[in-house]
Amino acid sequence: MLGVNWMTFIGKCGWIPVLLLLVARIASAQQEEPVCVENSPERHGEIGCSIVERKPLPTTLKEPVFWHIDRFDSPERAQAAVGPSSIAFEAHGAWWFMSVGPESDDHHGGQHVAQLKLSPLPKADAYTMVVISAYIPAGMTSRVHFHSGVEAFYDVDGEQCLETKEKAFPMKKGDTLVVATGTIMRLVATGTKPRRDFAIIVHDSSKPSVTRMPMATASELVSCTK
Repeated sequence: MLGVNWMTFIGKCGWIPVLLLLVARIASAQQEEPVCVENSPERHGEIGCSIVERKPLPTTLKEPVFWHIDRFDSPERAQAAVGPSSIAFEAHGAWWFMSVGPESDDHHGGQHVAQLKLSPLPKADAYTMVVISAYIPAGMTSRVHFHSGVEAFYDVDGEQCLETKEKAFPMKKGDTLVVATGTIMRLVATGTKPRRDFAIIVHDSSKPSVTRMPMATASELVSCTK
């Protein structure tokens, strides 16, 4: 709160609100994880959150829609399987193939990891998928936010917990979670070692994929630490 006359503020509000505000601002500054961006340090094995790819999905996409995750032992095989609604990339010591589409047993020659039902999607004329890969130290949190579409998680390693207004969802290695459109949330890296995870957002192409909210709104969420 740069530019604030603190003596005037304290005179009007008292010491307790001021102290609470300062504590909240210091805590959030210490614990907020890096914003997810394209080509973050995570892409090079360092701490960060990467937007691996934003990809418009075919207009022929029909519900029910599933997120398919497969692991490959070579980049050539993974990349050869890529189509209009899928991507291949390297992360966390392996090559991965991810696709969005109908329920299927076709793993394109890879090792099946997970299949998650994303439906129902929000009503929209077109959809885009955003694939995220993160490597975040324990104790750090995302910003409070919500999405214009469905988000799903796959925990590659470590522990994490998603805070929402209704419930906290703890996750460990191998766990998955699907979150409905518009859910206000915050992701917390729990446990004793960094979390490694993937997320996908399938959202209305005409809207931003994410809307961030003030960190103070975290108090409205069910805490992962209580």
